[in-house]
This record gives sequence, structure tokens and C-alpha cells, in this order.
Amino acid sequence: MRKIILASALIICSLSIFAQEPVPTAPTTTGGRETQNQIFFEKPQPAWKDKLRYGGNFWLGFFGAFYIDASPMVGYEVTEKGTIVGVGGTFIFQGTFNRNSAANTNNTIFGPKIFVRQQVFKRVFVHGEYEFIRAYADQFYSYNLNSGDPNRKVWGRSPLIGAGFYQGGQGNRGSFISVMYNLGYPNQGFISPQSLLGSQTPITLRYGFLF
Repeated sequence: MRKIILASALIICSLSIFAQEPVPTAPTTTGGRETQNQIFFEKPQPAWKDKLRYGGNFWLGFFGAFYIDASPMVGYEVTEKGTIVGVGGTFIFQGTFNRNSAANTNNTIFGPKIFVRQQVFKRVFVHGEYEFIRAYADQFYSYNLNSGDPNRKVWGRSPLIGAGFYQGGQGNRGSFISVMYNLGYPNQGFISPQSLLGSQTPITLRYGFLF
């Protein structure tokens, strides 16, 4: 019995000594230098997260009515030469000024898309995407006035290609302006309210950001 008590006492004393022994740490400094907590508890950022890019297209206007385009994008830089591949979504709302008019309606347009973007020179890039859009039938180039119902919502697709440049930020990130061309014109594709030179042209102006 005495041996058990003695052994227990030795174990307790040993644990007490180890518990009181200070953990070796680097000295804590002040004056703008890293503190001890930052050195031992700050986790390094995974390398793959540095290649993620977040952003989207944004446009607010009055194309005969209230209009807002808030279309997010997320991409991943797959090469050291600035190639970004990603997915996104299109979310457009078209409102009206005169709510008392029976002819005025609000319109919500949405759909997913995939894209690839390549930096070609400093802040200049080329961009290609394939988007699926749900909108009214007469908002597509494929609409037939004689046989189609303009009030019916349908799914359509638009292959687009274009170019743009970043302003602000560094290299292949920051706010950007781009000009896109709808390759489906005049047989298919969504007629964007942001089209230049009239609603029936396949050239679209975009503004957004990617960081």
C-alpha cells in the first residue's frame, strides 16, 4: 500500500513540475513588430486561396425604365500567365417608372454562366463566356414575331467574346470595363439592354470588378 501511495505521489509531483515549466517562446516585441500571439497563432494562407478571384458585373441605368445588373463571378487562376476560369450568374431587374399604367411590368432575368479570361498585356485582357438566360421570348434574337408569344418566359443561351482592361488594382485584378460581342447574333442569344448602338446590335458594354 505504501508503495502505491509513494508511486502516486511521485507521479503527481512530476506532472506538477511539467505543468509549471514555461513553454519556450520568442520574445514579445512592440513598436509595430510582430507580437508573440501573431507568431504562434496566426495561420498561413493556403496557396490555392491566393489564386481565387471574386467579383462580377454591375450596372445601374435607366434604359427607358429602371435597370440594374448585379451579376457575380468567382474564378480560379489556373496558369502563371493570368488565365482565369470560373463560373457566375446573371441577375437583371428591369422596373418601370409609372406603376399606374397597365402596360408597365417589372421583369427579372437570371441564369448561370461559365467564363475564361486571359491577361494579354499588363492590364488588358480577353474574355469569353457562355451564359444561359431565362427571360421573355422577345428578348432573344431567335424570337419570331409571327409565331412566338412575347409574354412567355423561356431559356436561351449566349456565347460571348470580348476584351477589356483593368483600372486600379494590380495586374489581372481591379475594376474593369469590357466590350463583348454576342457570337449567336442574329440567330440566337439574349438581347442585352446594355447593347451599344441600339438594342438590336450584338455589342455589349460591361463594367465590373475582379479581385
